[in-house]
Amino acid sequence: MRLLQRISDDEVVAEFLKAEINSKRFGDKIKNALGGVGPEIITNPDITDATQNQFRKRLLGKVRGYGNNTELFENFPPEVIWHKAIFSRKDLCSVMYINYSYWNELSGNSRLAINAAKNIQNGIEVFGVSNDGFKDIHLDIKQGYTFPKMIFISANEKARIVVLEGHARITAYFLETEYIPEEIEVIIGYSEDFVDLDLY
Repeated sequence: MRLLQRISDDEVVAEFLKAEINSKRFGDKIKNALGGVGPEIITNPDITDATQNQFRKRLLGKVRGYGNNTELFENFPPEVIWHKAIFSRKDLCSVMYINYSYWNELSGNSRLAINAAKNIQNGIEVFGVSNDGFKDIHLDIKQGYTFPKMIFISANEKARIVVLEGHARITAYFLETEYIPEEIEVIIGYSEDFVDLDLY
């Protein structure tokens, strides 16, 4: 793993929403919460525009709890040091899912995407949820589709790394590891306070 430049939380929020506006699980919720504002505020964000940045933060608060101390962002640290980073294939192998029942079960309680992918390939479905979504993303990967950056978190540079956004994508990559790029750009945030999160 190689850290690149530091980035603002405005950029992280924009990338988070860009990743989820087309997701089957959260896309409609995000689009409905736009309230008449055009989707380009997410699909083509202007990070230099303070008004846009505030709107996106409020939007992520509505749909995922950001800044509201709820849902995914319950007890999330207010101060996180964010970086763009380069991960190798090997680096991705040790990135863990959040501590959540579905991902725990799918990965055989390892919280590793490589193990979840094996279960998916073996036809194992968890809690009655279809695996088709992973297979659809995997097909996009094979066809060369460019995805928004996955977003990871960690307590420090020696601690475990956990997916904040991008669980389905990292799983889909491991369905056929030869399609994982030699290097992939992601976002990673650091805060020692992450160790107190239930999801971490």
